[in-house]
Amino acid sequence: MSAFIGRYPRELSGGQQQRVAIARALAIRPPVLLLDEPLSALDAPLRAGLLEELRSLHARLPELAIVYVTHDQGEAIALGHQIALMRDGRIAASGTPRGLYETPEHRYAAEFFGQANLLPIRIEIAQHDSAEVSFEGHRLTVMGASGHAIARPLLCVRPHALDIDATGSNRIAARIVGVQWMGAVQRVQAVAGAHLLRIDLPAGREAPAIGADVTVGFAPERACLVADT
Repeated sequence: MSAFIGRYPRELSGGQQQRVAIARALAIRPPVLLLDEPLSALDAPLRAGLLEELRSLHARLPELAIVYVTHDQGEAIALGHQIALMRDGRIAASGTPRGLYETPEHRYAAEFFGQANLLPIRIEIAQHDSAEVSFEGHRLTVMGASGHAIARPLLCVRPHALDIDATGSNRIAARIVGVQWMGAVQRVQAVAGAHLLRIDLPAGREAPAIGADVTVGFAPERACLVADT
C-alpha cells in the first residue's frame, strides 16, 4: 500500500481504491469487517483477482469475522463459510455453501445457487433417509431425504448431475432439442414429457444430435427433494 500514499482517490483505479479502503478498515484491527458488494463495480478479471485476495486475507486473519453482502452467488459460494440467503428482508435459508447448493430446502434457494432442474413428482414411498418418487411414468430413487414434511415436493437435479445414456435405476426417456457449447461444458436441452431438462456434458464429449431419443439418468445421491416455494 505504500505506493498509494501520495495519491488522491481520483488517481487510483477501481481495484486500487478497493484495496486501500479495505486496508484502512483493517488498520484498527476490528473484530468484524462488513463488506457491502465490494466487487460489484469492477470488471470480471479484476473481480476474480480481488476475490482471491479476499480469500487469502481471511486465511491470514482467522480471528476476523467478515460479513460479506452480495447478489452474486458465485462470490457467496467462493468466499462463504456460512451463507444466509435473504428474501424480502428475511433469512430464507442458511448453511454451508456446499449444503445450500447440493441440498437446498426449497425452489428459491435451488434457483438462486446456479441452474437446477426442478421437476414435479409424486412421492410413492417415503423412508427416513430415502424416497421413491414417480415422474412422467418413471420410478426414481432419491437418497438423503424422505419427503415426509414437504407439502409440494419437487425433484431437484443439477445439470452436471445428469448424464445421457446412463445406466442404473434412475433413467428418464427424453428427446434432444438443443445443444449449446459454453466453453468448459456443453449445455444439452432435452424434453421429457412436457418438461425441459438441462444437462451439462464435458466440452470434449460428442453431444447427441438434435431430435435424438436418449435416456437421461442420475445417481440417487446426486438429487434431492425441495419444496415448491
